Amino acid sequence: MRALLFFLLLALPCRAEEMPALYSVTGVAAWDVLNIRERPEAGAPILGTLAPDATGVELLAVEGDWALVNAGERAGYASLRYLEREAGPDWNALKQPLTCLGTEPFWSLRIDPAQGTARLSTPEAEGEPLPIRQAWPGQPRARAAALSLPVGMVVLSPAACSDGMSDRSYGIAADLFLDSPAPDRLGGCCTIQPP
Repeated sequence: MRALLFFLLLALPCRAEEMPALYSVTGVAAWDVLNIRERPEAGAPILGTLAPDATGVELLAVEGDWALVNAGERAGYASLRYLEREAGPDWNALKQPLTCLGTEPFWSLRIDPAQGTARLSTPEAEGEPLPIRQAWPGQPRARAAALSLPVGMVVLSPAACSDGMSDRSYGIAADLFLDSPAPDRLGGCCTIQPP
């Protein structure tokens, strides 16, 4: 009977965790903090800290028992033992707010799935909310996601990404294909915004 149960459990589909994802600090005493270190090792220099009740911590990648997270303008490592994934869909389900940004030229795109809108801003213009015309969420074998907007299309892919200006790390790369007011292609990085 145990052998049958074991084989039935093996046959169940396993869901890999999609990164990045939002996590909460757990198991840290109320008077203490969770250290963010320069390297994934206990003796590495401390870059920053997380409060014992911190939520909405964007976990970008896992390296052994360590999680890559951002601390201000730098990325560092926190012990995975003290981080717990928050309930909610994967980022590529396009159900969570995302903020994307890029340089040369500077731009930002704030995606608000709850409102069904996205706001594109450039140095020339603070954009009005644009309706999301169509959304293509990621799938297990096609992890990228995309959105159609009145001014073009944005494709979001899971990838290590840098903004080119800080030592922060991002886990989502963005390609924005504009057809209005003039054809253009902008590249950048995205971060998950806590609900």
